[in-house]
Amino acid sequence: MPGILPMKVIKVGMNAQARIAQACDRCRSKKIRCDGVRPCCSQCANVGFECKTSDKLSRRAFPRGYTESLEERVRGLEAEVRELKDLLDGKDEKIDVLSRIHSQSSQSFSLPSPRRSSATSSHSVPLDPQAAASASKEDTFKVQQSPYLLGDRDTDSYFAGNTSGVSFIEAFKHKVQQGGRSASEIDTATLLNTKRLALPPSDRTRAVVWKAPPRLVSDQMINIFFQEWAPLFPVLHRPTFLALYDKYNTDPDSVTDMVSLAQLNLVFGIAALSSGSRDLEELASFETQWQTAMSTQLTDGSMATLQCLILAQLYCIQSGDYAKLPAYKGLAMSLASRMGLHHSQKRFALGALTCETRKKVFWTLYTLDCFTAVLLGVPKQLSDHDIHCEYPVDADDEYVTERGFQPTLPGEFTKLSSALALFRATRIMSRVLDELYPVSPSYEVSFQSIASLSEELDTWYSSLASHLKLQFVQDKPST
Repeated sequence: MPGILPMKVIKVGMNAQARIAQACDRCRSKKIRCDGVRPCCSQCANVGFECKTSDKLSRRAFPRGYTESLEERVRGLEAEVRELKDLLDGKDEKIDVLSRIHSQSSQSFSLPSPRRSSATSSHSVPLDPQAAASASKEDTFKVQQSPYLLGDRDTDSYFAGNTSGVSFIEAFKHKVQQGGRSASEIDTATLLNTKRLALPPSDRTRAVVWKAPPRLVSDQMINIFFQEWAPLFPVLHRPTFLALYDKYNTDPDSVTDMVSLAQLNLVFGIAALSSGSRDLEELASFETQWQTAMSTQLTDGSMATLQCLILAQLYCIQSGDYAKLPAYKGLAMSLASRMGLHHSQKRFALGALTCETRKKVFWTLYTLDCFTAVLLGVPKQLSDHDIHCEYPVDADDEYVTERGFQPTLPGEFTKLSSALALFRATRIMSRVLDELYPVSPSYEVSFQSIASLSEELDTWYSSLASHLKLQFVQDKPST
């Protein structure tokens, strides 16, 4: 039947033409090319000759290069086996750790609850002290924190803890060296470059030029800030700030309050840093104006000053100015404590707008405290034991007044919902910092603690609203 391909085809090399393993009797005797189609090749079919293959394929009958083709296939299979072995070796350690975490997690469910422990203590079997010590030893592992000092000169060096990128880079270099390769080309200083954005030098001796950007530019900056930053860091009350911004655009000279000028230029600067295109001259103008305005108001214990200090931290994080970041953070923490923002706001007879603003400002500061602690590798400044402030009400700024909350449309999601989810996730991050990255240079970490934190994070994710979840379909985002 014509069209049926031969059973044995040989391809030598990557780009070689395929050919059959053995020709039929007539093609061999005529020394013509046989296409090997069975039961009758094309050459025999053209002349009506019976196509037969008398001799069986012997070792000498294999065509030239057949052995090399088999060797090449064997080498390819060996390479694939080596890759699979490396993957399995790498996963063995991970599977062992995960199995231990899982075993500790399942044991935690079988422990008696605190309410039942007193009632069942008389019937419980005492645990062998040696067995308890052995189980406790298996549950924990020791961590040695390496002290890293970064900086150009010994006098200007600064500490970077385990949460910073230094320890991860050093661990990566150690893994590279274990693999037999040199890690000398990995420049830690380049990977951890914390130099701030290079702005044009400004002449501090000259008076600051207080000027507003073009209306088209300022409108774009305001939109960027309230679309990208305010939903996660609701430090400003949108209607109040937009009223200030409208006044600033209508008559810039009428805005003489330094705190208001600092807020405006901080919002412009943060939005300019996060936008795709940056005008460095314009960015330098924003920075000069807000820094000059804040320098006269740092000791003013007002809510507007605290809002500026929080915005200044966001600006320093974006621009990489890690030298001024701790200074603004320390001032903000002191002012927030003096204002009593960590206390329950129900204790104070305040209007709804003032109360909600205090809550939003505090939890934004708490979030930045945890994020900057991770970023800089330093301890947190706020202790969870001292925090009694409630979460803000899930209502957008437009529906909050001093008299109370205005009715909202049913079924609509608020912009504040993303900030509330971030605040709750930051509480888990705070526990991670306390339990897995303490200040002590040498400490022990429990697998049970890791499992507990993992379960808490899973619970947080499962409780997220549908519009905050990123669903994947076939490893791709569905929306």
